[in-house]
Amino acid sequence: MVFKRMWNFISFWYFQYTLVTSLYMLEPLERRVFNAILVAVLSMFFYTAYLFLPGHALMMYNFARYLMGHVNSTHEEM
Repeated sequence: MVFKRMWNFISFWYFQYTLVTSLYMLEPLERRVFNAILVAVLSMFFYTAYLFLPGHALMMYNFARYLMGHVNSTHEEM
């Protein structure tokens, strides 16, 4: 019962995805190629965001602190 409801939910959203992106007009092989390329691009995007975004966010945070006048203790002059 739960599996059927979950399957219906996923099927509904996949159907919506195919309608919005007009994939329903493609052949099954073309649809698979399009989905594979989409998954590859999205996975590269999320991997890159996971890898580089924390460092850039920390740099932006430190730059904002610098602009507001807060100086790190390692850069203070004696």
